[in-house]
Amino acid sequence: MHHTLSPFIALFASFGLLLTGGGLLTTLVGVRMSEEAFATELIGVVTACYSVGFVMATRVCAGIISRVGHIRSFAAFAAMAAISTLAYPLLIEPWLWAAMRLVYGFSLAGLYMVTESWLNDRTPSERRGQVLSVYSIVSYVGLGGGQFLLLTGRAGSFELFSLAAMLIAAAVVPVTITRITSPELPVVERVGLRGLFDASPLGMVGSALAGTINGAFLGLAPVYARSTGFSDAGIALLMGLSILGGFLLQWPIGHLSDRFNRRDVLMGVSFSMMACSLAIVFSTGRSELAIIALGVLWGGLAFTLYPISLSLANDFLEPRQMLGASASLLLVHGAGMIAGPLIASQLMAIIGAPGLFWTLAGAGLLLGGFAWLRQQVGPPIPVGEPSTYRVVPREGVYAGGLDPRYEEAQLEFDFEADSPEPPEPEAEP
Repeated sequence: MHHTLSPFIALFASFGLLLTGGGLLTTLVGVRMSEEAFATELIGVVTACYSVGFVMATRVCAGIISRVGHIRSFAAFAAMAAISTLAYPLLIEPWLWAAMRLVYGFSLAGLYMVTESWLNDRTPSERRGQVLSVYSIVSYVGLGGGQFLLLTGRAGSFELFSLAAMLIAAAVVPVTITRITSPELPVVERVGLRGLFDASPLGMVGSALAGTINGAFLGLAPVYARSTGFSDAGIALLMGLSILGGFLLQWPIGHLSDRFNRRDVLMGVSFSMMACSLAIVFSTGRSELAIIALGVLWGGLAFTLYPISLSLANDFLEPRQMLGASASLLLVHGAGMIAGPLIASQLMAIIGAPGLFWTLAGAGLLLGGFAWLRQQVGPPIPVGEPSTYRVVPREGVYAGGLDPRYEEAQLEFDFEADSPEPPEPEAEP
């Protein structure tokens, strides 16, 4: 295991610092907008701008990375993310904050692309599962752990924004001082949305609704918590434990989806998430501790919807199509993440803070109902070796290339971690 991961220590360290700062920033922005009395509809727009930037970047950042190289691109995207983070306290205006969220989403997607293409290039097929698992652990622990940094300062001041920017900027250091050749971006042959829907309607709809659910929760749960009287400690616990709960339940739910009919599992998880959302609605204003406990279960259910949908789609695809299909699934997932905050914020403006979890319950009902319908009228899942469930980073761009399920679509790379000759550093301009 050490032999496999040692070449990536610097990269994982940078990625962990980046997501720790980003985890703090996402919750901090929501809390601060609530304290500044932004209109709920405006909060939804600002939150959605992050996903707009992320989706835009998946279309243009590959060209930037190809032209200037991975290390320089990582430094440039991290600088953009840090600058946007420091801009928030300078002017408390929704239009500026929306622009900064878009810049941050664009930058973070670029950083994901650099990190994942780097891992793809340097990992042989027989070790991809190990590397993908560690990468996913770093992703969830960084995002979840960053929530607790909210307790180190006051949301109404500039210090926490500065701390988030420092962590993002610090992410540049391990990568830029490592000696490693610049890898090549993986070439992905995309599978069109129509072809993806024809192959697996439930996989595609599940990816979109999972994005709606995740985007609404991550962007607006801090607003919900502040509006219902949560302390800073309570907000940090709700967000941090929900994300970590999602990570911890990935394996048991994934195991169920591999053993039983995946449509039934997706239906069960969707309806369970709906029930958990309704329980939070009826607990609002009664017990902060009960909502936090329910939040852990909610995260454990909700954050598995996208990996289950991805696995379900792969059940109906040829191995050569899987990597391209993952890019299209990411696109519809991103579209859902844009729509989620916009829809939930409108309902919150009408009926109050619980509107967030009414929205999430409605999305769970739609997904569970569609899964039931596909089970009744859809074709049976192909007989044979099913697609194995894999824990994947929540927003990975090229993480599919690390997935052993896609081995037939991958290139093989030389990997000699114990070679006596160190790799040449990236050439200076």
